[in-house]
Amino acid sequence: MSTVPDNSDLPRIAIVGGGLAGLSAAVALAGRGLQVELFEARRRLGGRASSFDDSPSGRAVDFGQHVALGACTALADLIRRTGLAGGWRRYRRIPFIGPDGQAHILAAVPWLPAPFHLLAGLLRLRLVPLAERWHIARTVWRWAQQAESLKCSPQTAAAWLAQQGEPLRAIECFWTPLLTSALGETLDRVAAHAGAFVCRHGLLGSRWAHELCVPTQPLAELFDRHLGRWLAEKGVAIRRASRVVAIEGSQGRASGLVLAGGIRCPFDFVVLAVPWWQAPRLLAGGLRAMLPQLEAAARLPAAPITAVHLWFDRPITSLAQAALVGRTSQWLFRPPARPPDRHYCQVVISASHGLRGLCHSLLAEQVCDELRRAFPAANGARLLRSRIVTEPKAVFALHPGVEQLRPAQQTAVPNLILAGDWTATGWPSTMESAVRSGTAAAGVILSRLGSKP
Repeated sequence: MSTVPDNSDLPRIAIVGGGLAGLSAAVALAGRGLQVELFEARRRLGGRASSFDDSPSGRAVDFGQHVALGACTALADLIRRTGLAGGWRRYRRIPFIGPDGQAHILAAVPWLPAPFHLLAGLLRLRLVPLAERWHIARTVWRWAQQAESLKCSPQTAAAWLAQQGEPLRAIECFWTPLLTSALGETLDRVAAHAGAFVCRHGLLGSRWAHELCVPTQPLAELFDRHLGRWLAEKGVAIRRASRVVAIEGSQGRASGLVLAGGIRCPFDFVVLAVPWWQAPRLLAGGLRAMLPQLEAAARLPAAPITAVHLWFDRPITSLAQAALVGRTSQWLFRPPARPPDRHYCQVVISASHGLRGLCHSLLAEQVCDELRRAFPAANGARLLRSRIVTEPKAVFALHPGVEQLRPAQQTAVPNLILAGDWTATGWPSTMESAVRSGTAAAGVILSRLGSKP
């Protein structure tokens, strides 16, 4: 075994995991007079927000489409701070493509103050009859008001909506596409308080809370190349393809990392920013015994998301994004046209439990058939090729009772701090939750070093 020498008098901070949680911790610690090193087992940064190399087109393609809401203020701050704003586009109008193929637009009424601007917008969403739109608007308001009282409720979102007498058509046409996409889980499994959170923060939180923020560049370009370069310029050491096999400790503290190959690296603080199912495995015996909450967090249920990547010989729609109602396909995204893959689009299917084991060619055929029914231009388009990617643990699922399994950033090991969308941020499994957790983890370190976060 070898040991990496410590030649610096500066406090040494290790960040284990190069996803958004680890990256946001690094951003918050950069330029603070600290020696910060970020270790990522893969060759690219970004974690679950990353891309694969598509050989035929020679371009990076996102494994799955990532979308933020205007309510995601921590992510927006990270993007602005690190110069990534040019790689995102905001959409104020959200098309819903009904079962009949008609497009119905959800948009706020600009001359009304929040939250009435969106409640009025819901009344204009002609996806369902007017009486049911009134019901949707009333339910959004009522659900948002119960966000706190439902935190410990054992109810699912489906049960809560049924209790309110929500019309079945309103559930199928509005609540199912909205909440399944926002929370990554079906209404009969996700907690009622998670639905209340979406209503309170994602719909009514501000004038722009409901707006969609979509990357216009591959995630690998944004988070691996651009953000990685920004961190390097700020003095953060990025260790790609560096797998941490253990976090060691002594006398109740974390002492350092053991890398693949037996290399030992001493550190003063460690930020553990890996997915929930990996976290306890990295702790040496003594540390693991001190943090039973990580064993509990490892039991967080996961939900899959399937992305259907499609390349056509011509455009199938002029829309950049659209919710697809009453179909297996849930959301269509069409990135900015770039040769040679200018007619590429991606269909996202969240909570894709029922697709497990389905033949990829059959799923692609079904999705294409649904697109032809939704978009007339797709009827004349020829599918050139397709690729289907399913991430089995894309998100942790906010089932009833799950919230209590999420650990805080601070732990019983004073110099070991947790980060990840699965920690107790108060947000669902989103990019926003990951960024908030990383920023909070950095704040813990800075406060213990006597610095102002």
